[in-house]
Amino acid sequence: MGKVLSNNERILFCEQMGMILKSGISVAEGIMIMKEDAGEEESSLRELYGEIQSNLEETGVFYDALEETGAFPDYMIQMTRIGEQTGNLDEVMEGLAAYYEREENMVQDIKSAVTYPLLMLGMMVVIFLVMIVKVLPVFAQVYEQLGGQMTGMAAVLLRAGAGIRQYYGWILLVIALLAAGGIWLFGTAKGKDCFRNMAGRFFGTRQIMTRMQTARFALGMSMALRSGMDYDGAFQMVESLLSADQSVKRKLDSCREKVEDGESFSAAAVQAGLLTGLYGRMLYIAERTGDTDGALKKIALQADSEVTARIQNFISVLEPTLVAVLSVLVGGILLSVMVPLMGILSSIG
Repeated sequence: MGKVLSNNERILFCEQMGMILKSGISVAEGIMIMKEDAGEEESSLRELYGEIQSNLEETGVFYDALEETGAFPDYMIQMTRIGEQTGNLDEVMEGLAAYYEREENMVQDIKSAVTYPLLMLGMMVVIFLVMIVKVLPVFAQVYEQLGGQMTGMAAVLLRAGAGIRQYYGWILLVIALLAAGGIWLFGTAKGKDCFRNMAGRFFGTRQIMTRMQTARFALGMSMALRSGMDYDGAFQMVESLLSADQSVKRKLDSCREKVEDGESFSAAAVQAGLLTGLYGRMLYIAERTGDTDGALKKIALQADSEVTARIQNFISVLEPTLVAVLSVLVGGILLSVMVPLMGILSSIG
């Protein structure tokens, strides 16, 4: 097929497979049912299911059939392999559906947090440019007719507007490059990795990215352990989710080394900085009661809720801040023009 499925398409696939397997239908029969149920507008999915069906007839192994299509991520293939080998494929499919649903919710939250401020910033730039390129020259003509000239900030902005009109071609080129950079940053895998790394360095977004990584780590470990995988295998699986962030990868390596040296998983995760003290205590208690995977799932849910709350708080603070900045800029320009103009008019009168 060649096309990697989106999160929504993965959610649909995993949910359907989970329900089919829960009902006692085999994988091969389930794929056949999904292929028949795919509508005419879903020709690409019908093609994918047909390819999986052909691969299953050749190998009889579900995760091999998925891997051959090239449409599924490595993490999903590896989790499918574990589920197939341990006989928990139905639970793995349901877990993957929940995982990708949470991932999609996170992606949408991040898009909301980034898109709205960017739109506000774009509006500010447009209004500011209109003021200095179109409005200020009109006031400058009024000043000249009255025998005066602009001074101070108004004169500086007027010269800036003249420069923009003179070099607007270069300015448009810069804007086009910035737009292309934005598309690369949010539309490609490498760009998204770069964005996550940058966001992790800013004060306002550092905690959000940290909580996101906590949620990914906890949910990945929960699914791996629930599927019957040991800690070493679970660490290898989770590393594929967090490898883009080198700082988190170093923490994960540190945690793995501590576990290999005999440290408990909960203590190692806290000492390595993967979990905070509160989450660490939750995991410590669960580890003693034999419900480590359940506690990790709860930690992932709480961390995800905290990410959503922090993003909403970030937007609620950023929106009035941008409005206030825009108001100050426009008001400052108008005052710098109107106050001297009123002085000239009063002297004439």
